[in-house]
Amino acid sequence: MVDAKKIESDGVKLLEEFSEKLAKVPQTEETHYVLDIKNVWRKDGEPKPTVGFREKVEKLAPKFEDGYVVAEKAE
Repeated sequence: MVDAKKIESDGVKLLEEFSEKLAKVPQTEETHYVLDIKNVWRKDGEPKPTVGFREKVEKLAPKFEDGYVVAEKAE
């Protein structure tokens, strides 16, 4: 059985403890980054098709019909 008073008192206690922890976090004006943030994994530019990609996907896919991977519908 759910005890509403206990849930409420636990919730208040949790919020008070969280507030105490937040009070210890130093205040900052804003965040600055030394470097520009950019994609470090690939060069920027126009995408280029990878030779043999479609064939590899077709081999790895459990079911492939009419150029599409066939998968189970998620609920």
